[in-house]
Amino acid sequence: MQQDPSSPQPLASQPEKNMTASLTLLNSPRIRYLTGAMMYFAQGIPYGLLSIAIPAWLVTKGVSAADIGSYLAVVILPWVFKLLTGPLMDRFEFAPMGRRRPWVLGAQLGLSVSFLALMSVEDPVGQIGLLMMIGVLINIFAATQDVAVDGMSIDLTPVNEQGRLNAYMSFGKAIGWASTSAVSGVMLVSFGLKTTALAAAIVSSVFFLAFIFVLERPGERKLPWSSGEPASAHKAGNSFKEVFSGVNKVLWQRASLMVMAIMLVDGLISGYGHALMPVAAVKVFGFTSPQWSQLVAMMGLIGAGLTLAFGPMIDRFGSKRMLIFTISLVGVHAFLLAQTQFMWTDTTYVKVMLSIWVIMLPVVMVCVIALGMAVCSSSCSATQFAIYMSMANLGYSAGSKIFGMVSEQASYTESYMLMGVLVIGMVVVLLFYRHQHDEKPAGTKKGARSFNVGSTTAGSGVFWSGAMRCPKCRSDMLQIDVQGTEVDRCSTCNGLWFDAGEMEALRNKEAAAIIDTGSARQGREYNLVDDYRCPRCGGEMCRAADEHQQHIWYETCAECNGSFFDAGEFLDLSQLTVSDFFKRWINPKRNI
Repeated sequence: MQQDPSSPQPLASQPEKNMTASLTLLNSPRIRYLTGAMMYFAQGIPYGLLSIAIPAWLVTKGVSAADIGSYLAVVILPWVFKLLTGPLMDRFEFAPMGRRRPWVLGAQLGLSVSFLALMSVEDPVGQIGLLMMIGVLINIFAATQDVAVDGMSIDLTPVNEQGRLNAYMSFGKAIGWASTSAVSGVMLVSFGLKTTALAAAIVSSVFFLAFIFVLERPGERKLPWSSGEPASAHKAGNSFKEVFSGVNKVLWQRASLMVMAIMLVDGLISGYGHALMPVAAVKVFGFTSPQWSQLVAMMGLIGAGLTLAFGPMIDRFGSKRMLIFTISLVGVHAFLLAQTQFMWTDTTYVKVMLSIWVIMLPVVMVCVIALGMAVCSSSCSATQFAIYMSMANLGYSAGSKIFGMVSEQASYTESYMLMGVLVIGMVVVLLFYRHQHDEKPAGTKKGARSFNVGSTTAGSGVFWSGAMRCPKCRSDMLQIDVQGTEVDRCSTCNGLWFDAGEMEALRNKEAAAIIDTGSARQGREYNLVDDYRCPRCGGEMCRAADEHQQHIWYETCAECNGSFFDAGEFLDLSQLTVSDFFKRWINPKRNI
């Protein structure tokens, strides 16, 4: 009998029988990794062009440092306000094409078309305002694509796969902006802005066309006019009030306010440095625009690789200690450059110093991200973290503007000294930062429900659904009230989640018949899935067998003591019959 393509499929051990199945994100981890890296590469194109190659090119055209600082401050603004697009995506969906995929396609198409708008800039020096406006338009689509890709990734990826996916996405973006900055730096000098913009539009269009063939779930439409049906049971409709009501409870705690201050100052340092370095490289250190772009590209890739090594170090020593260490190195680097002006004519010394600065940028950022994630409440982690990243982007914009303002009044030695002072300010803030992870705020009611929504480490990490995620199929779990006890049931596979004590309270035939309404056959399929984490606290889960009915396998969390039952298992558990005696002998054994 042929299976309905819209019916849910287990996430693990799915055979890729045809091209359609192999390009379905839900069924293939490899396709999730490849797609994540591909779409983040596409996000790196505008960053490499707008924030690295063009500023250095403008310096060679005689544009002042103040104007370049203003340019960078303006074009980054869409990334400051990107958190507002998440609720819009939850309210407006076209389910036949997937929950997030239409937004990804639309944003990527807009990104490709907006690059063509750069071709209208005839005189970049005289039309710097127009260049800013088009840069804002490009980054609007890039930021929207970022939010949509993050939401889609978290929606379809098991919790214990998200770290690997984030690594692929981060590396994809690094390759994107590094290669773009290197190539466009040469093209701007050799062929001008129009040809460079056309090349960026063509490359961006390739990613758009490739993503058309990737589906979220089996049976969905590739395009609006294609055949297919919605495969997700999720319903849109979360309002702004619903999205931000939870985060408002934890956002104004002391630890959270300290993190926002740290994010803001880190953004100031990053934005100030991004405006200062290309100007100094060309005007002071004698770099050409292509040379600077290529240096940033090579060192940026090295820095991206180092971030992978810093993950275990952060876990061992703590995000605060590692952030103090890394940002202090940036401060020492700035003061050292300021005090060694007599060596600025030494090409080797300058290359080494500038390379160190480029390498340290992603290393510091991964420490900042880890610090922000540690303070996030489990009930609203994605939204809260998005606010933190918006503070960092706001700081980036302000830092670029600050350099533009001081550059006309201060020497480059003084400019580097100011960056060192900003670092000292950040270290002082960090010394006053205190946070005990997962400490419950005063007044929290006993039994208050919280859960991990999921977040990413790739710069944005936004997921806007307020629902707990099924550990087996990643669909929304819905709360149901049975005999005065609230339990969670998956909207797709009908698996059941019980918090500590709930299973014992509802272990009777009447309650089980109300709760466990899913297909036992489908439950046996999902019982084979071995890729899961606790949906409540994100901790490790292990298999367990009932003492009296050892043929019933379920998953339990050692940290929060919650339990997950696949469809049909809890109903079976509630009724002990003669047949259960024989099932222990005829059912295949599984390793715990």
